[in-house]
Amino acid sequence: MLALNWSDRAISGFVAGLLSGIGLSTVAAFYITHSPVPFVNKVQRPTENVNPGGGGQLPDPNKPLYPNRAVLPVPPPATAPGAQDKPPAAAAAAPAPTPAPAAPDNSGRLMLQTGAFKSAEDADAMRARLALLGLDARVYQVTLDGGATVLYRVRIGPYRELDDLSGIRRTLSENGIEAQVVHTP
Repeated sequence: MLALNWSDRAISGFVAGLLSGIGLSTVAAFYITHSPVPFVNKVQRPTENVNPGGGGQLPDPNKPLYPNRAVLPVPPPATAPGAQDKPPAAAAAAPAPTPAPAAPDNSGRLMLQTGAFKSAEDADAMRARLALLGLDARVYQVTLDGGATVLYRVRIGPYRELDDLSGIRRTLSENGIEAQVVHTP
């Protein structure tokens, strides 16, 4: 048998340690990359551009808070007392002038709503969370159902254009905060 001297044993120990380290790191990398990752699909990423739906209306972010509210039908417009005295042919002969549609002016009327809470403490907590992100949010108190329900809405804004909102929505989404675009009167 061949006896190994001190330097040969050190080199063989180094090579054995290197090979076992590479093997363990390969097994760990394989385990990490193929294991399921929690929270991957928990937050929905916002779209790049916020586009209103049909008719320029955005969805109401508070709709889940009052699902039992019935939508009342719109009553027909009241006619003037003298209008019913005219025969239908005379009413059809004089068409009403149609005004030109005005261009919608959204300047300063778009806001991001990050939540609507039933308690002021929860709304202030959301406002503080947004302040840590460097965003100035305000809490608006709204009374619904004739004073039966009080909501505290946390909103950021106002903004002039939808393009201004995309970057802020991306920041909020990266921090796990869902925000809805709302038009304010």
